[in-house]
Amino acid sequence: MKFLLDLLFRVLQLFTEPYFLLFLAVVIMGLLKRKNKRKNLRIGIGISVVLIIIFIGNGFLGKLISGYLQNSYTHTSEVKNTAAQNPVIVVLGGGVVDVNNTEKLHTMSYSRIVTAYQLYHEFRKNNTPCKIVISGKGRGHTSEAELFNENFKKMGVSDADIIKEDKSMNTYQNAKFSSPIIKKLAPASVYLVTSGFHMKRSVSLFQIFGLKPIPQASDFIDTEITIFPNSYNAAFTFVMLKEVVGIWQVQLYNSLGVNK
Repeated sequence: MKFLLDLLFRVLQLFTEPYFLLFLAVVIMGLLKRKNKRKNLRIGIGISVVLIIIFIGNGFLGKLISGYLQNSYTHTSEVKNTAAQNPVIVVLGGGVVDVNNTEKLHTMSYSRIVTAYQLYHEFRKNNTPCKIVISGKGRGHTSEAELFNENFKKMGVSDADIIKEDKSMNTYQNAKFSSPIIKKLAPASVYLVTSGFHMKRSVSLFQIFGLKPIPQASDFIDTEITIFPNSYNAAFTFVMLKEVVGIWQVQLYNSLGVNK
């Protein structure tokens, strides 16, 4: 059953790809033309697709989705309890890019590093022992966890305070593989650091494995409502649409009991 559901959501994810929408419209219009369907119907489909893309490019849809994904996390950047015993900061990988045969962290990863370090620094300033769990393998030769580790050590984080989880390839695995490590540390508080648009799904997945992380959003994305559509709005809207589909997937799997 889970295999079929996974396949269903992979197909659904295609509808968050602009090129797939255009391709689908062309195919449908071609089939209608071949079957001698009315020209007005083909034109209607073409216009509908164009209007959808314009609506996305104008930033209206992106603005709505941005609020749904991120509004709950815009005031969570401060540590509310610096007296917490044995806190753990979990940082999710943000991707690896290959530049001139050199693997570097994706740009969004650096905001996560900064946010995690700020939390770590606050606890250490209050003489509170604190661990950082870095979660992510990525698709490069060097894991995201290792690249994060190198940056944290340059910033002065003790090697003894860093724990690497370098097997996970996606957010579900981030939660699955990190949770036993975190539970073994028996922290009073778990702080989850990732991007704002990614936080809602991440928190839900960590809760599946018995954790109640405190969200610490490291960065936020939004669209700007414009008269003429632009690629900036379109790109971020489709990124957020993918995330919404991912949240639906988590919610459905939870209701069916097939997430663990």
